[in-house]
Amino acid sequence: MVISPSNAQRLSSHQWKDRLVIIQSENATNPLFKKQIEEFKKDPEGLEERKIAVYLSVAGNYKMGLEEREDWKKAGKDLEKLKNSTSEFEVILMGLDGGVKLQKNELLTCESLFRTIDQMPMRISEIRRKKKDNQL
Repeated sequence: MVISPSNAQRLSSHQWKDRLVIIQSENATNPLFKKQIEEFKKDPEGLEERKIAVYLSVAGNYKMGLEEREDWKKAGKDLEKLKNSTSEFEVILMGLDGGVKLQKNELLTCESLFRTIDQMPMRISEIRRKKKDNQL
């Protein structure tokens, strides 16, 4: 497999800027994969507020975002190393620091995702900073 520098740096380019949610499946027709995409489409404002970038990863290919488009690219080593080889479906949350914060093999609701993120120290700081800015 040939890895281009742009693919190899894709995930690390988000560090300290975005939280990542990676939805992985061996098949784009997997019912859980489809349900997970639809679940996250329900609350784009919540995703944006929490600085979440979503990646879809299917059978060694990836694309960014939840839109129905055909711009799949070959996955780099960073995405491949996250894959759990025993699971046909997986959702991974990576924090601003680039560390894996949550891995699930079942549907992750927006509510559960947001609750998990909102309990993280960096998110608590973001909320406090936002409240302080709104008071000025």
